[in-house]
Amino acid sequence: MGIGKWITSPKFQVGQHDWAICYYPQGNNKDDKGKYVSIFLELIQRGSVDITTEFGFQLLDKHGNVSPTSLKLLHHTFTSKESNWGIWDFFERTRLEQTYIKDDCFILRVSITVQSARDIISMGFTCERLQKFREENEHTDVTFDVDGKIFVSHRLILAAHSPVFKAELFGSMVESNMDCIIKINEMIPSVFKAMLDFMYNSSFSVNEKLVDCEVPMSATAFLQHLLVAADRYAVEKLKAICEYKLVESISLDTVLSTLELAEMNNCRELKNKCLQFIDKA
Repeated sequence: MGIGKWITSPKFQVGQHDWAICYYPQGNNKDDKGKYVSIFLELIQRGSVDITTEFGFQLLDKHGNVSPTSLKLLHHTFTSKESNWGIWDFFERTRLEQTYIKDDCFILRVSITVQSARDIISMGFTCERLQKFREENEHTDVTFDVDGKIFVSHRLILAAHSPVFKAELFGSMVESNMDCIIKINEMIPSVFKAMLDFMYNSSFSVNEKLVDCEVPMSATAFLQHLLVAADRYAVEKLKAICEYKLVESISLDTVLSTLELAEMNNCRELKNKCLQFIDKA
């Protein structure tokens, strides 16, 4: 079919909205030269209301077993201007053909969670209670020292969001000692706090102007630091959101630093967007 050519699935409905999967057999990025296949989720029923989703793609092998290594999770708000979102380098085409294709077909599992207004209200109430526990140091059981600034938290909350924290706080490592203060190196306290806020609230906000933190920096620079932190602790949802916001903020002033960040933290889609911006500049 050629690079940039796609096949669209029959439409299906989730959360009272119509969707379809767009599959690019030779990818949607000419720089990859057909090495990867691309998968995108498209909102067919477009309206004036933005639709916030969490969705994932996962392959099933020739025997119908789920492949855990193929799981890709994304967070995106679909709008009238941006009605599709996906992964440029979902899987290597040769590996897909060798391991997953049977009788010229492969099975793709798609999970979509559409966040409704009721979900936001319910989640907001729960998050507010959890955040209050942390702010008032109620039932907290772990303490962090980030560049001299102390943060308290709840081990279960952190472990639920981060496999790295789970290993540190409930494994055989020294950090599993309830009485110790865990020192976090090479991280700005405000960035660590933003990551904690996300674990409790499933959201965070960054001012468009200079961020008020220990080191004066732009909102884009703060997002770059936050992406590095999310990658370090494997908070995949936060990393995906940072990547999405950094794509939106690509400019002549930020493209080179964002490109370097993408290469260092294995953000291929962000890297591709930066390269496309440079090509057009």
